[in-house]
Amino acid sequence: MDFLKRKTCFIILLLLWGIIPLLALPKFVYPVSSLILPGTGELLLGHNTRGATLMGVDLINIYAFIATDREIEMQKKNYMKFAELYAGVPYGMPDEHYQAVQNYPNSDYYNDIQEMMARNYYLIYNYDPESFAEYISANTYQGNEEWNWQSEEKWEEYKHLRKRHQKTKMNNQLALGLMLLNRGISIIDSSILSKKKHGEFYLAPLPANGAMLNYQIEF
Repeated sequence: MDFLKRKTCFIILLLLWGIIPLLALPKFVYPVSSLILPGTGELLLGHNTRGATLMGVDLINIYAFIATDREIEMQKKNYMKFAELYAGVPYGMPDEHYQAVQNYPNSDYYNDIQEMMARNYYLIYNYDPESFAEYISANTYQGNEEWNWQSEEKWEEYKHLRKRHQKTKMNNQLALGLMLLNRGISIIDSSILSKKKHGEFYLAPLPANGAMLNYQIEF
């Protein structure tokens, strides 16, 4: 937990440091600073409540992204070790292999399904023994790729580990999406506030009781 907090604070300080050079570019400082760290554009414009809210939301999103990113790796190692221990799956296999291990109780069951489909297509409908052999070789698990769960309980536990890992990945992507959305909102908001601050309409009197509508922009 302390590691995540320190990493989050370090990232925030790094983002704030990136905003400092923008202060020399008044035309771009508000939207660009909002892109780097949401809420900073509003804070620079004096809208402290809005700025603090957007920055606080981003702090939460950054923390969630870092936490789930770290958890993804830990959960992946856990289900790979679990599959190795209780199903005989070599550690570090491709993800599609672990997906098959999740879907089927053993490699023989999976291979039988593949062989049945291939037999129907390559030997019954289109008699092509060579293509049948090639398909079986490419689409079945042999040798150290084979697996067999010790019990249905262990298989179900593995499914739970995998689903929890997949849910964490979704939460990680959600946190990233919210970070991008928050930046978009802050860019638009600070741009509108900047225009309101630096420009204003006013009436100038004209001869014969007339008036002219003007718009003044301050730089």
